[in-house]
Amino acid sequence: MSRKYFPSVVISMVLLLSFSLPSIEGGDTSVAPRWGPRVDYLQLLIYQGYEQEFMAFKQGQIDVMDWPLLYESYMQIKDDPNFVIKPLTMFDEYTIDLNCMRWPTSDVAFRKALAYLVPYEDFYINVLKCWSGELMDNLVWREPEWSEWYNGNAPKYWYDKSLAIQILNNAGYKDWDNDGWLEWKAPNGTIFELPKLQYYARKDDPLRAALGQMHAEELESVGIPVDLYIADKEVCWAHAFCRPYDYNLYTDGWGPYNNLLWLYDYFHSKFANPHKDWAWNCVFFKNGTYDYWIEKFRFAPDMETAKFAVKQAQAIIMDQIPCIPVYHSSGASAHRAKYGHWSGEEQYWDKPWKGFPNVKFAVVTSGVSDWWTFLNAYPEGFVRGGVLRFGMLAEVDHPNPCTEYSTWDMFLVSAIYSTLILKDPFTGNNVPYLAKDWTIEKWNKAGKNATKITFHIYKGIKWSDGTPLTSQDVAFTMKYMYDTGETWAPYAELIDGIETATPHIETPDPYTVTIYFSIESIWCLDLVGFIPIIPKHVWEKIPPERCEEQGEYVIKGNLTGSGPFIISGHRTNEWWLLKANPYFFRYLPGDINCDGTIDIFDFSILHSAYGSNPISPNWIPDADINGDKTVDIYDFSILQTRYGQKE
Repeated sequence: MSRKYFPSVVISMVLLLSFSLPSIEGGDTSVAPRWGPRVDYLQLLIYQGYEQEFMAFKQGQIDVMDWPLLYESYMQIKDDPNFVIKPLTMFDEYTIDLNCMRWPTSDVAFRKALAYLVPYEDFYINVLKCWSGELMDNLVWREPEWSEWYNGNAPKYWYDKSLAIQILNNAGYKDWDNDGWLEWKAPNGTIFELPKLQYYARKDDPLRAALGQMHAEELESVGIPVDLYIADKEVCWAHAFCRPYDYNLYTDGWGPYNNLLWLYDYFHSKFANPHKDWAWNCVFFKNGTYDYWIEKFRFAPDMETAKFAVKQAQAIIMDQIPCIPVYHSSGASAHRAKYGHWSGEEQYWDKPWKGFPNVKFAVVTSGVSDWWTFLNAYPEGFVRGGVLRFGMLAEVDHPNPCTEYSTWDMFLVSAIYSTLILKDPFTGNNVPYLAKDWTIEKWNKAGKNATKITFHIYKGIKWSDGTPLTSQDVAFTMKYMYDTGETWAPYAELIDGIETATPHIETPDPYTVTIYFSIESIWCLDLVGFIPIIPKHVWEKIPPERCEEQGEYVIKGNLTGSGPFIISGHRTNEWWLLKANPYFFRYLPGDINCDGTIDIFDFSILHSAYGSNPISPNWIPDADINGDKTVDIYDFSILQTRYGQKE
């Protein structure tokens, strides 16, 4: 291929600008650009509890935590210049799950009494400190963004001990033998001792541990026997999320969420499968009327239908109370202000950290701890470089895009895989990711309107092993995820013919895929758009029903993705080390200042590094566009041919 040389007139212009323009660091973090990653490595460091993680954060062992600040933690660092604190709004929730399959929490009257025994005010004042968390009276948030979806008339369960006792008595729960504990008298007059409720509360989260302790004390104060286990995540999950689901109550944490589709995924009767570990509906709530309305919501052809239906579903689920909403996170999140003193990384020491967007609509979690930080964070003065050390409250459970379940699974999987679209972190609007654009249309399905979506994928995307990513991968992913019956199966179930060997998906060329749905629904884009796309050439060798025990990580110790990072190493319960994916498509070669456009500012930076090599004081690695270890006229030539390109 012949080389094109840089015109002298343009070189003169670059020389002039290089002396008149300020240095450009790149990346307006208020808009969270979609290029990156900026760091060379991302290390996920695992701690077995909030206190341990916060101590590591204070001591500079990690740059950012995965968890919001507790009030006490906030007070310790609020005036410390070593930390940057940002206000947090997170649409998540913490509930007390009630196992509807196990007596006596299988009794709706008993569940209602337990709900009235949650000491909301005491918890809010003395544990949340009226700061780190807002109380919830519904499974849907009351904030302005959700006001049109929120049913203020749904039943509420603020603390009322006398009402709880009345409900219990009316349902036959009394101290019939005067031993200080309640028994239950069946309609035929037989009296049954109440078993000790198996109550699990998360030890690693001080808020949930306190909630479990306070609630258990209230239950025992009215004569309900409790075995409270404030235990590690693994113990809690072994009882609450795995067979035989031998719990009555569990302090659960969900979200954050960008829409309400989880009300279908978590509570529709068809997902209450006690023979399967990690059942979506692990409270085993079954209600035909709820199913009817939540289906109307999920399959709604317009917004008004969806809003009406979800409000009816809220009224039913809050009446039946399979879980008690208690609070959601708000307050603050934080990151270290400057790069730490790590051996071998002296060039970055004390450089201010930049690129921590304060995310509202999350990929994984809100605040400064989301995936957007993985993509954007960098030490000031360096276009790319350094290590971002990220604290995690627990180990990854499923290093598998098909079976990811926990928050920590999602941190890993989202760093390695890409989706067709993303949510803008500040507005919640859908924005391009693998797909540069899409068209939503109607088609005729047996005489009825149904939805179809055509995605156009960016050209030139490669998997981390160098294999091209094509529309065939997208089509394969949809069918495979459905066939696994795991995490993403509900997201693909509306695709026409997905249950057959040949679902209604067209791939007319390597960069176009059209997905036909069996119904018309406003949620089709939100469903398939956020499924992690997996490589066909890897996963087609793995039977979908064996995707967990024969997954790529199990077999190879690695994962082939198209996201910003790839796995570099792992030490169980200690850390994951990820390195920047050299094939990640969201870094535009020649966009030296990483602002998403190749323009005159990139020429200016390249000029400042002209003639340098890796040992030169003015060396800028990204200015070496052709990778020959010298910034020279050939790099200028390449930049010229790409002038004006955008991400």
